[in-house]
Amino acid sequence: MGILDGIVEWIAEQIMNGLVAQGSINYTGTMQGSQAAFALTSYMGQAGVADAPVFSSVEIGGGRIMGTETSARYPNGTAFGMYHTEQYMPPDGNYETIQTADQATWYRRYAADTVERTPYMTGEGKIAYHENIVQKLPNPPKRMDRI
Repeated sequence: MGILDGIVEWIAEQIMNGLVAQGSINYTGTMQGSQAAFALTSYMGQAGVADAPVFSSVEIGGGRIMGTETSARYPNGTAFGMYHTEQYMPPDGNYETIQTADQATWYRRYAADTVERTPYMTGEGKIAYHENIVQKLPNPPKRMDRI
């Protein structure tokens, strides 16, 4: 890794270590795009790891991290949501609790198969539904400051 790469990684770590990831969106805003994906890889402690997941469409801010993970577990990519445990209640349903490189604890959820129903009118004037299975993130958990 060159000097510039080391500086970029250090900046990404500083941004992630509380400033943006755990901070208030009103004060720190959000981080998006390729910089956010790079910062997340570093924040997860996976920078330089050969089989590390690849993150894309990442948005970080306000105690929430959203994006798409492509990995051995999800070779076609799947949406994920991470929620800081000091800012969010535990989610309903399935989730993992993980620790990031700065020892912060997060709830992580992945998209799940969901049936999407779209109504339409049949030729006989009755309502029927087109049904498709789509990957969709479950509803986010409640923020502690809004309970």
